[in-house]
Amino acid sequence: MKYGIDIGHNCPPSDIGYVGIRKEDELNKEVGVKVIAKLKELKQEVVYCTPSADSSLSNSLYRRVNKANEENVDLYVSIHFNGGRGDGTEVFAISESSKKTAKRVVDEIAQLGYVNRGVKDGSFLYLLKNTKMPAILVEGGFLNSKDDMERFNAENIANAIVNGITTF
Repeated sequence: MKYGIDIGHNCPPSDIGYVGIRKEDELNKEVGVKVIAKLKELKQEVVYCTPSADSSLSNSLYRRVNKANEENVDLYVSIHFNGGRGDGTEVFAISESSKKTAKRVVDEIAQLGYVNRGVKDGSFLYLLKNTKMPAILVEGGFLNSKDDMERFNAENIANAIVNGITTF
């Protein structure tokens, strides 16, 4: 399998994540680097889809999608954490195939003690509606939730994501 891994945001100066109790860019990167390493340990092919810098948010999003499409990845995974109020994990998807993968991922993360907010319709998300392959956007927890941030463990969330995307 060839996975396109997008460590959400992390593309200064224009595409930086939400700041709550913790910074989204930091958590996305902590988890994303581990997901990539774990997939490589499983002898899976990984394409890194996060640009190193960009002048606009729209161009950052375009470049992520373009990389996944050009490289013909089998599954695109964008790793994020939620801003605002709430608790728990949710995964966005559009196609039936990606919704099945999203369900496995959200259930795996919920087993770590997070509220399971389920699979959400991602048809409004640029990343999901412009990729040519099944794609998911993972929201690992809420950055303003004391419970979610106390529970956060990059290793555990990375394991949950990898288990969810590699188990069929």
